[in-house]
Amino acid sequence: MIPKPLKFMKPLCSSLVLVFLAAASGAAAVKHLPPDRIIRGTVVDASGSEPLPGVNVLLKGTTQGTTTDASGAFDLRIPDGSSTLVFSFVGYISQEVEINNQTDLEISLQADQKALDEVIVVGYGSQSKRNVTGSISKIDMKQTENLPNTNISQALRGRVAGVQFTDSGRPGQGGTILIRGPRSLSGGNNPLIILDGTMFNGSINYLNPNDIESMEILKDASAAAIYGSRAANGVILITSKKGKTEKPTIQFNTFFGFSDWSKKVKLLSPERYIEKTLEMRRQLGLEADPSKITSYLAPSEVSNYENGKITDPWKGISQQSRTSSYDLSISGRTERTNYYLSASITDESGLIHNDIHRRLSVRSNIENKVTDWLTVGLNASFLKRDLSGREADIAQAYYNSPYGTWYYEDGHPTRWSVAEDQVSANPMYNSFFTTNEEVYYNVFSNFYTVVDVPFIKGLSYRLNYSPNFRTDHNYNFTRQDILRADNHTSASKFNRKDFDWVIENILTYSKQINNNHALDITLLYGRNHLGVEATTATATQLSSDALGWNNLGLGGILTNSSSASEQDGVSSMFRVNYRLRDKYLLTVTMRRDGSSVFASENKYATFPSASLAWIASDERFMEQLSFIDMLKIRLSYGAVGNQAISPYQSLSVSGITRYVFGDGGPTSIGIFTTRMANSSLKWETTYSANAAIDFDLFKNRLGGTIELYNMNTRDLLVQRSLPVMTGFTSVWTNLGATNNRGLEITLNTINLKTNKFQWSSNLMFSANRNKIVHLYRSDTDGDGKEDDDLGNRWFIGKPMHIAYDYVFDGIYQEEDEIPNGFKPGFVRLKDLNGDGKLDAQDRTIMGQTGQPLYRWGITNNLDYGQFSLSIFINAMQGWTGGFNRADPNSNFGSNYPARPLNQFDNGWWTPANRSNTSPSLGYNNPYQHNYYFSRNFIRIQDVSLAYHLPSQLATRIKLANMKIIVSGKNLLTFDKWPGTDPESGGSATGFPMPRTVAIGLNTSF
Repeated sequence: MIPKPLKFMKPLCSSLVLVFLAAASGAAAVKHLPPDRIIRGTVVDASGSEPLPGVNVLLKGTTQGTTTDASGAFDLRIPDGSSTLVFSFVGYISQEVEINNQTDLEISLQADQKALDEVIVVGYGSQSKRNVTGSISKIDMKQTENLPNTNISQALRGRVAGVQFTDSGRPGQGGTILIRGPRSLSGGNNPLIILDGTMFNGSINYLNPNDIESMEILKDASAAAIYGSRAANGVILITSKKGKTEKPTIQFNTFFGFSDWSKKVKLLSPERYIEKTLEMRRQLGLEADPSKITSYLAPSEVSNYENGKITDPWKGISQQSRTSSYDLSISGRTERTNYYLSASITDESGLIHNDIHRRLSVRSNIENKVTDWLTVGLNASFLKRDLSGREADIAQAYYNSPYGTWYYEDGHPTRWSVAEDQVSANPMYNSFFTTNEEVYYNVFSNFYTVVDVPFIKGLSYRLNYSPNFRTDHNYNFTRQDILRADNHTSASKFNRKDFDWVIENILTYSKQINNNHALDITLLYGRNHLGVEATTATATQLSSDALGWNNLGLGGILTNSSSASEQDGVSSMFRVNYRLRDKYLLTVTMRRDGSSVFASENKYATFPSASLAWIASDERFMEQLSFIDMLKIRLSYGAVGNQAISPYQSLSVSGITRYVFGDGGPTSIGIFTTRMANSSLKWETTYSANAAIDFDLFKNRLGGTIELYNMNTRDLLVQRSLPVMTGFTSVWTNLGATNNRGLEITLNTINLKTNKFQWSSNLMFSANRNKIVHLYRSDTDGDGKEDDDLGNRWFIGKPMHIAYDYVFDGIYQEEDEIPNGFKPGFVRLKDLNGDGKLDAQDRTIMGQTGQPLYRWGITNNLDYGQFSLSIFINAMQGWTGGFNRADPNSNFGSNYPARPLNQFDNGWWTPANRSNTSPSLGYNNPYQHNYYFSRNFIRIQDVSLAYHLPSQLATRIKLANMKIIVSGKNLLTFDKWPGTDPESGGSATGFPMPRTVAIGLNTSF
């Protein structure tokens, strides 16, 4: 029998064969092309010693072209009469070459120091990478273009130092994004998203990855302070594509993939289920004769046992998982207009039955230069996401007997897998009887006007107006199960509408003063608004199934609710960039924000920042260090704010209830206060210091960044619990402080470079430590130390998200000294304070749960001829999670108390099998402790192999280029986590991370 991992590799190998066949057929086809006119050549650097791979070679005035291979060589079939080729490459001066009658060329490109300074979007503008003083990570989207990613989180998972993108494992369901760890206890840790220069309130996973031109992540206060409001958790700047070539370019990308479980939790086999049943009976003092097993099972189990009918829960809740994506775009530019239009369709089915996602996105980016001084533009997108369908209940799969019954003979699902013991629900039941429609719509647009003020060189005014409309609905209808007398139909409808707008006035001025001084000034004034309306209506005991949720008035019991909220903000900002001799750099920013969510006296806050940079490699004393191509030192300090709470939290809120007057008298509606006001509620503020070194060495073969940061967040937004005697449960307030500090390292290397082959690598490492500095400044026990908050698991000096529990110390064996109330096979817990008894004082911090202490990743890129291979390994270290299914004695039947419900097979202690990790089935966990496991992992996350069709063949079939791709995702994970995946969730019932193999095609015309 083929092992499952190897069995899964068969389709991957088949796909690889397809790529090589395509390569072979392409080569053969090239040989038979008619010899019209083929131009061949080599492109090298100015020294003539280094070939340049990846240089764009374009026939002037057309989209017909190619790129040089790893040895700098190219060949291009062109029509007769063509005379000019354009050679362009990042970091080099573009060159036009008249070819005349030549057929073999040798081109030498000169390095362009200005071009070498990659353009970085910094918010309300852009700068060359050389002039950036803050902490900004630019993401190369080309690193992931060959992968079967349906959203941005998938594409960037593990690839950016200091940024944690997590994937839930479910299609269409976004994970989380943390930039340099969490800062806030209750106020939210989501970064601010800026799309095409304006605030975007939707999820980053709403966006089509193929529409993204570039992404920058602002990580320190100097870089993010220009967005003061909500920038405390970092800022993600996203720029969508625009037209580039003079003639229209049509791009079509597609891929088709299928997925399987990357890991299945080990459940009890039928034989182990019988063993556990017998052992549980022994522990209960009941008869446990294997020959009488049928008398111990429930009657419905006996029939399946005797007939050899076995239910595999994982197989029962699974579906064939497929993903298809189709993306079409057209782009171009004229003398005054550039445009980019695209449409994309994605269809995903997850691993779990009825877990689906369908997405339709359309984008239109148009810009027109009306006059020499006036430019107008529109960036607009439409999105539809369909998550309809009630997925199977993965949590219930852990509790189902292998001899349970999920379906009657007529295909009708059972309510309980073991009918006589109504505690093991059929995971497919709700999926069968409940119809769900969950659809989201999003229309996002940004209208802008740019005026280059005449007669004042360097002065420009930009007006942004960005309206954004979102609506979603979630409808559910559960029809009656005619086999259940206690079952009734029910239906519900939830509708929500969001509308927000942002308007910004931006004035910029740039001035070069002789050759030594340069000044860039930015001024901004803007306003923003967000309004939300939601309505929910439910009905039970519907008199008919026919209309589903479309006539809730047929229900016997009706309930409804509605809500609405609005919030407004106002912003002003001043930024100045000063450069002295192009090697001493200074950036100063001042932003002031106002938000309606805070109390009347605290609605406004000011967020200043400053940063310095020194390009040391430009100093004369560095000239002798010839191996240093560039060396820059950066320092920054500043403040940013967080307002991530709902509107009206500073206000007192009233509710209604019904009062009864007299014994059985009439009722009247009364009003009472449900939440107390807090007139002191204000901004949460993070103060950030950053130090960094940027470097390029050995003729740019080794480059990278090393950064250290320290962030202190004060006036934390916390929902604090209140004593019962106040009449309230909690109130939002500002208290406490947290600290985040860390190290980030990014390295880019060219390991090997020959005429035909290149091997390059990208390495990322980050370490983060966060802790609670103080909370309430109370010391009720008088020990001179600030009190912890045990209820919320908040501890002074410890990470914000931790596990707090008793320490597992093995299993009591028969020869051990065993305390009263315990016996062999019971769990031994540590008496940490040594007082001779076990109580709540012996609990301690088991480890960090919210994020790992260390993250690292490495990408290896290998290019040979027309082939490109990329392998990415992602790893996270230094975190833990609780897995309560590891308790073998948890959850047994009620009518059949020896029937095991928990199917997780972690073993159990017996006199003959004296485990030191799993207790006996007689242990009832009196201290309710959890079982903890490492969530550390190393994952071969992404592998892709691409074949680039030779340019002369592509030209012959009227294509600008074509690329065939085979890729795999989440191929192999090394971990000790007992659940489905250590990254996607620390819970026992997290969704599995799919292992995906896909084949794709990228073409342009």
